[in-house]
Order: sequence, then C-alpha cells, then structure tokens
Amino acid sequence: MKKNILIAICMSLGLASCTLEREDYTEISPDTFPQTETDLKLAVNQLYSNFTAGSWGTNTIFAADNSGYQTFSDMGTDLLWCCWEWEWDKQYYHQGWNPVDSPLPVWNHFTHYQFLSKARNTIRRIEASSAPDAAKALYAGEVHALRGWMALYLFDLFGPVPVASDEVLDQPEEFIYLPRLSEEEYDAMMETDLRTAIAALPEKRDASELGRVTKGAAMMMLLKYYMIRSKFQQAETLARELMAMEGSVYNLQTDYNRIFTIEGEGNDEIILQVPCTSTATWLANHVTAECMPGDYPWTEKGKGWGGFVIPWDYYDTFDAADVRKQNIITSYTSTDDGQVYSRENPKAGTTQLKKGALPLKYGKDPEMTAEHSGVDVVIYRYSDVLLTVAECIVRNGGSVTGEAINLVNRIRNRAGLSNLDETQTASKDAFLEALLVERGHEFWLEGLRRQDLIRFGKYVEYANKRIESANAAGANYYPATEAQNRFWIPQSFIDESKSAIKQNPGY
Repeated sequence: MKKNILIAICMSLGLASCTLEREDYTEISPDTFPQTETDLKLAVNQLYSNFTAGSWGTNTIFAADNSGYQTFSDMGTDLLWCCWEWEWDKQYYHQGWNPVDSPLPVWNHFTHYQFLSKARNTIRRIEASSAPDAAKALYAGEVHALRGWMALYLFDLFGPVPVASDEVLDQPEEFIYLPRLSEEEYDAMMETDLRTAIAALPEKRDASELGRVTKGAAMMMLLKYYMIRSKFQQAETLARELMAMEGSVYNLQTDYNRIFTIEGEGNDEIILQVPCTSTATWLANHVTAECMPGDYPWTEKGKGWGGFVIPWDYYDTFDAADVRKQNIITSYTSTDDGQVYSRENPKAGTTQLKKGALPLKYGKDPEMTAEHSGVDVVIYRYSDVLLTVAECIVRNGGSVTGEAINLVNRIRNRAGLSNLDETQTASKDAFLEALLVERGHEFWLEGLRRQDLIRFGKYVEYANKRIESANAAGANYYPATEAQNRFWIPQSFIDESKSAIKQNPGY
C-alpha cells in the first residue's frame, strides 16, 4: 500500500532501485515543467524527500539519529537517553549548548529553513502552470501543508526563522541578507499556508497514497502551532473540528500497541505517518535498531545498534497495569550467550539496561534486514486530539469539567487503567499535572515530550533535576535556564547573514 509514495520519494532522491517503477524525465525542462497534472504531482513528490525516515546522517526530518526531529526532541527530556555518551549526554543534561562549537547537530536542523523558499517557489510554479484549476488547487494546497509542516518543526526548535518574500524570490541572482520573521509575521504565514491546505486537501487518501498529507494532517500541524504559541482558544476550536471527524475519518483504536506495527499501518487513529520500507536503506525505519541491543532476539535478519533507552526513573512512572509499557523491555535472553540480562543484571561492557529500559515501540517487520525496518513512523494520532481538547477546556475555562475528565479517561481506559481519581481532578493544577503524565505515557518516543514539557513549564525544571542528580554523583554540570526552551541559532548562519539574523535571547 506504500508503494506509490515510496517510489515517488525514491525518484526524487535519485536512488530508485532497479526493481522499482521508473518515470521518464527526458522531456522535462525548466521551460515546460510543471504544466500537466502529472507534472504537478511530480513536483510535489520531490518535496516529500525532506520528510522521510532517511538513514544515519542523511539529515531528513524523521531520521532516527539526533538529526531527526522526534529523536532530537525527546533526547533533551526526561524520556529518552542514549548510551553513547559525548553529544548525547550533552543534550540530555543540557550542556555545551552554545552557538559556536556545540557538538549537537543544531546546524543540521536550522539549515532546513531553506525548504520554505523551495516550497514557495513550487507553489508559484503550480499556480502559473496550464494544468486544470482543480489539480492546481489540490497540489498547491499539498505544498502549503508541507511548507507549514517544515515551518512548524523549525518554530518549535528555534522560534521564527528567515523566510524569503516573493519579491526576494523574484531576484535569485541578487544576494539579500534575510532577517528572521517577527512572531506576528510567522503567525500570519502559518495561518495562510495551513488554512489554504485545510481548504484544498481531501479528508482521506487511497491506500496507495499512504503518507501524503490530508486535511486532518494540516489541521494537526496548525493545532500544534497554536499549542506551542499558547493560543488555546483557537486550538480548542480547531481540535473540536477534528473531533467532529471521529467515526467518519478517525477513531481511537482498541489496541494501543497494534498502532505501531506492520499489521496496523494505515489504521484510522493515525492522522499522519511516514512510509518506510526495509528494502531501501534511505527510506527505512531505524528507530528499532537505535533501541535494540545487537544480541536482542528480534527477527532472523534484524540487528540493533544498542543506543537509546528510557531512563529507569521515567519507566517507573508507568502504572504496573499500563499496556503502553508492554514494549518497553526490562529484560531479555541474549542470542550471543543465552544469558538473561535485566535491570538487576545488565550485560557487562554495555550500559543499555544499566541506564534504562529498551523502548521497542515499533513492532516486528518479518522482512527487516540488518537495521532496516519497514514499519511506518507515526507522526500524529487521534488520541492527541482528545487529550488536547481536554487540556484546552481546562486552560480556557479555568475549571475541570466532566467532558475534560471523560476525554482523558478514554485514553486511560484504552491503556488498561482506571479513571482519574478525585485528587487528580480536584483542581486545574492537579488535572494538568495528571494530564502531562498521561501525555508522556501515551506519546513516548513520538517526539512530543519536549514541546509538552515547555508548554507545562517543566522542561528546564526537569532538566535541572537530572543535572542535580548527576552532580551529586560527581559530575560538574551547570544548571539549565529558561533560554533553553529554544535552541540557539548556529553562529555560522548569523555570520553569513552579516548579522541580519539575530540570536535567540540567552545565548
């Protein structure tokens, strides 16, 4: 079912296998492309290559290393840690966060701002083409969604970034030093791009188009932006529009863990996912390999790199009955020596079970070869909509309503847990505290923990708890500050812009 979108991405990367279908590009030139509806689709397909799972070091948005958004976001929180030390520890403990020589791949993330101009030029070429109006509206809407998606990712990490106007794009031979947009200008851009996409995109896609953005996906992007910007009134309105699609487009799955499996691909809880395949290494899901020891009994050909863990103190926050921790592994029998390794008995010479549990969120792919799994990467889910409505109700109204409680209980009950108790619903603060815990347990390893902790005012507080604990054990880390709610702008970009780009405060 993923074949078409994966072939399109392969073609855009120029790496299509000889076993994949090919398109003839010999007649394409800047003077004639895009004109037909097929041209428009090819132009849009090319943009999806930025949003693939990629491979190690490919700098795609959903790569499983720390150049990938989900991993990079979770690694600076209490939820995810890596056993490879150096820059991984610096991110986990918020050390070495500076614009000049930090080992963190912040440069890799910031450089994606250039995609916004690329997408805008694609929209303009689509609008100027002679293709049918309906096709132009659809594909331009799709690019508006992709532009909004990238702009959301950038804003979450850095705040506003430089964005070229159409007037600047009309002068490609003239070098113009671009400043960052103001927050108000960024708001307007996001509203324009994502509202245009919402109006143009279909609610559903055919199975052959799994992974292409839909109306609901564009709504989720705008919803996430509203939540980051603390625009809770607008967020509640939009989230309720998504809730109105329950039954016809989206549903809460009964089996949480099946969502993240080959069998569960395309299920109607998923609002957006990135298609993956085990047969093309640059389009494979490598999250499992990052989390799995090399001697873990998985599939016949599957291998792991033995890196990521969920720290034990975070694992211990799960209720014993919570089915969502089923695939957080606390012990295993080694394929090397037949020994059972566990939290109490970690393997000598390794630190995975010493530092934490193994977060094997994604299920087995029988075709997994070496580190390359074909299980799709999940981006947005309907359960997030329900918990967001619950949060907005309380933030907007100031009181804990029965509706808000029931929405959270739907998620808890699906996880095998009882309803929230009276102490958790007695006040706004108690409810929000319980909701933050629930979100962490629901969305582990989905890249949402960082923005959730920032929104709830806990990101720096929790970082300092880790720092204090490490210092008590002999480290010499400096405390985190509120400036770290945003990452720094790499100094090289400031220098290249002749200081038109201004640094985030606190760096």
